[in-house]
Amino acid sequence: MPGASKGRRRAIAAGVAAAMLAAFCLYGYWEAGQLRLVERELVFDNLPPAFDGFRIIHLSDLHTRRFGRVERRLRAILEHTPADLLVMTGDFKAHETTPPETAHASLDRLFDGIAYPWGMVGVCGNHDEATFFLGLAERGKFACLLRSSLVLEWRGERLALLGMATVRPNEGIRGEHEIDEAAWVGNIARRAAPWRLLPDDRPGPLACDAVARGETFRILVAHTPEFIVDAKRAAMDLVLAGDTHGGQVWLPFDLAVLFKSRLAWRYAYGHFVEGRTQMHVSRGAGTLYLPIRFLCPPEVTLLTLRRR
Repeated sequence: MPGASKGRRRAIAAGVAAAMLAAFCLYGYWEAGQLRLVERELVFDNLPPAFDGFRIIHLSDLHTRRFGRVERRLRAILEHTPADLLVMTGDFKAHETTPPETAHASLDRLFDGIAYPWGMVGVCGNHDEATFFLGLAERGKFACLLRSSLVLEWRGERLALLGMATVRPNEGIRGEHEIDEAAWVGNIARRAAPWRLLPDDRPGPLACDAVARGETFRILVAHTPEFIVDAKRAAMDLVLAGDTHGGQVWLPFDLAVLFKSRLAWRYAYGHFVEGRTQMHVSRGAGTLYLPIRFLCPPEVTLLTLRRR
């Protein structure tokens, strides 16, 4: 009968669609576990000679829930990748609802015994409450660039790490420490999100400070690439950022699932040059919402700084 034939075709089509969706999810789950090491050289005219060959491991968006397959693979990579410094550009924790003690336990296991000559530094992501983030410093794992900057000095030359914190309000940050973004140098881009963008001090990351400028090579460590606008205006030398996950899931016609703004689309992942400022945006190591990736494998990057 024609009706039965039509119903059969619909059932077959539904079965095929379900099979394709299942295959997509299975592949996406597999790809999300294929964390890889990406190596890149960044060349600068003004890099201090003492820091020629300086190696930075750039890690971002781990989103750890527990010590699982991604964390195991990441630890194996870190154990076999010599570097001078590790920089984490935010979102250590899976989500705001992830218990801090669970995430801390996973990170303890991940970084136990891992050491670098210049240590490990990080900034807060929008999924990292300030109290959780500062707990990392208390546990001796990371130098947290929430309200401080670091200057590395070697053979009389300096390299400054300037942090830009992405912090949710009322999460361990006292009200008097919050500042008016509009009054701050650079007019920080506003975002419709339930957290504020707070600059660090000593010295401010984009401040016109003679110590931060001049002979000091400046690296802005930020969670989001949206800071490139202000970093370029302030003539930062290098920006390290994450947040985008590289899109996480790419579909036909250059459609990506995880972009939060047009700037994030423009600076999805990889290396960018804006004026005298270079920027590296990591695809990230973890996933958000669903543990899948598609045509966007997770990464940890070894950046080698070179003097031209």
